[in-house]
Amino acid sequence: MGMGPLQNAVTAVEAAAAVDAAAVAALLTPVAAVAAAAAAAAPAAGSYAVLQCGEDSEYVRKAYSGYFQVFRSLLEEEGETWRVYCAHRGELPTDADAAGFDGFVISGSCADAHADEPWILALVDLIRRLHAAGKRILGVCFGHQILCRALGGRTGRSTKGWDIGVSCIHPTAAAARLFAPLKLPVHMPVIEFHQDEVWELPPNAEVLARSDKTRVEMFRLGDRVMGVQGHPEYSKDILMSIADRLLQRNLILDCQVDVAKASFDVRRPDKELWKKVCRGFLKGRLPSQQQQQQQKVVVL
Repeated sequence: MGMGPLQNAVTAVEAAAAVDAAAVAALLTPVAAVAAAAAAAAPAAGSYAVLQCGEDSEYVRKAYSGYFQVFRSLLEEEGETWRVYCAHRGELPTDADAAGFDGFVISGSCADAHADEPWILALVDLIRRLHAAGKRILGVCFGHQILCRALGGRTGRSTKGWDIGVSCIHPTAAAARLFAPLKLPVHMPVIEFHQDEVWELPPNAEVLARSDKTRVEMFRLGDRVMGVQGHPEYSKDILMSIADRLLQRNLILDCQVDVAKASFDVRRPDKELWKKVCRGFLKGRLPSQQQQQQQKVVVL
């Protein structure tokens, strides 16, 4: 059956549109094509969990609504879902729940990562299962140390005592390769508050940063586990509120608090840089070890 005038007109318009679309595609520059491909490949918003390893202080609860919100401010992006598990109370995700998350963040704690309290042992066991399942894990301070312990390393008291205040850490060549898109500076100021440290890395792990006081400021194991000894999520007021509380309990000295306060006059923590570092690793935006190796071969 023949087509009427209206149908013929529609067919002609559709044909012209197809020709125009083909012409536009042919005229795309390589840069535009790459941008279009990147946009098409953009990952969907993820789902993340914070494993909180200590109680909220009264100050942080009133000023920030708790440490969970402090971490969200550092790491969360539009469209993502976040929840918190109070690991220090024995609250951990089941394996079925864990399967629904793209990544996990392990917080700091007043506890020792080398201790054998029941909740710490349960956390160690969970970390091993998460790692075996290929989940991304970012550990901060205590979280950095417990990652090390769970995956075969050793932690303990630092022979140099407390490190409190803004410290300048130095990225290694491995970090420069991993975070090449960020063009890391040679000095990365970060807030520190710890007296324990990593003594020995897990097998196959590599150091990403050091400082004058701490041998392992950052490490990674493969493409999905990274520990940071410092506190990228902290601000000066949070640090000083903790310092004042420990001073009142005679756990640190006046001179240590004075040094911590003075450190902010010397340098400021680069929170925007740390936000990019932590988000980039947790959300899988950095080149994998295999890709880095291929890049090195090309350069050679």
